[in-house]
Amino acid sequence: MDGTEVKMKTGQRNIFKGFAANESGNVAMIAALTIIPIVTIAGFAIDFQVTTTQKARVQQAIDSAVLAATKSMQDGKDKAYTLKEANDYFTGILNQSSHSGLTCTKIDLIYIDATEEMEGRASCEQKTTLSQVAGIQKLEFDVASAATYGIGKLEIAFVFDVSGSMGSNNRMTDLKAAARDAVDTLLPVEGYSGDPEDVRLAMVSYDTMVNAGPYFKAVTNVDPTRTYSYYGSIYQATTCRRRNWRGQCTQWNYAWSGPHSRSHTITSTCVWEREGADRYTGRGPANNRWLTPITATFNNTNDSWRVDSAANPNCNSDIPVPLTHDREKLLDFIDGMRPVGMTAGHIGTAWGWYLVSPDFNTVWPSGSKALPYDEPDATKVVIMMSDGAYNQTRPGSGNPSSTTQARAVCDQMKANDIVIYTVAFSAPTAGQEVLAYCATNPAFAFKPSNGQELTEAYKSIARSISDLRISR
Repeated sequence: MDGTEVKMKTGQRNIFKGFAANESGNVAMIAALTIIPIVTIAGFAIDFQVTTTQKARVQQAIDSAVLAATKSMQDGKDKAYTLKEANDYFTGILNQSSHSGLTCTKIDLIYIDATEEMEGRASCEQKTTLSQVAGIQKLEFDVASAATYGIGKLEIAFVFDVSGSMGSNNRMTDLKAAARDAVDTLLPVEGYSGDPEDVRLAMVSYDTMVNAGPYFKAVTNVDPTRTYSYYGSIYQATTCRRRNWRGQCTQWNYAWSGPHSRSHTITSTCVWEREGADRYTGRGPANNRWLTPITATFNNTNDSWRVDSAANPNCNSDIPVPLTHDREKLLDFIDGMRPVGMTAGHIGTAWGWYLVSPDFNTVWPSGSKALPYDEPDATKVVIMMSDGAYNQTRPGSGNPSSTTQARAVCDQMKANDIVIYTVAFSAPTAGQEVLAYCATNPAFAFKPSNGQELTEAYKSIARSISDLRISR
């Protein structure tokens, strides 16, 4: 290899070294230029996620604010009041948690009288952080919500457990206070421009049985005062087998004798569960589907009568209140409740259904008859409350357990689109389970453990079942 070749190779190496140095500089420049959009994209993604979360919170706030405004409209308040109510509610909710960098306009309400709808809108801005590198100072979004302020038609049956355990720890006092609040929340106040019968409430209490009161004959097909008769042989004492030193008989010979007539008269308007093929239905009382009254049975082996409530004769004196908008009548029922007896929860469950079942309209007076199941814009609700385990059925009947019967009745109510709320007030596990099963969904099953929680539960239920439909 001559000197010329050596120089050439040396020159090539210098060229390659220079190219490599230039290439290294280019990579650094490209990397520097590339990192700016990467940081911008990452920053925008973070800011966008924050804004999306904030928008969801604001949407919940405007939903609640519009619902509060519609309730005010239902209560007869004017549009200026409802606008202020909506914005106070909206601002109050947003201030409850950290909303750093978020600002929103006031809610603008639009009233659509033809459909009795109210629309609420607001605009918001969320300050950015990393996106400011690219000159993006804020992200904007709008929120909207709509609800009806026409209350629709509501038929609501309250079912109260007044068994003996409700007499402990001020439970009955707490229940009365909570129930009164629920009535006040549900019934439109004075000044409501709609039909007062848009909202009707009904009430029934239960313990060992339900006292049907003046509706007893209609549901049982027997009179409140009735006589049970027996005609036939009786196993009676005949001749004496053994006497004591005083000459008194201490042991008798027995034999069947007769015929004999015996009768027993009882007066009662208390009823047990319905029995037979229609035991789990809301069908009206008629042949072969009457409710079971208290009965008297003659025992011809000892010449005595047994009334089938003798094992636990307790039956409350509360008379069911069928559907009404009469506030005082409902409050009087609440005030009159007294604890007594055991917990036949399935009987109370069934009676809650009877009060809103159109098939029971033959029982209820004019003005208290339930709407058809398919009535447009109408909702039927049963609110069941208990503090115990379902533990009582008709003695000696061989009927399924109270829990089994209650679950079956609840299944049929749901099949008829009746909304069920439940309140397990300091109830044991067994009571909580059957009530949770009956609730239309888990959110409708409440488990208050004290008076304050009970009041809040009934208030939540009352607000929930008001016919306020978010339509956004």
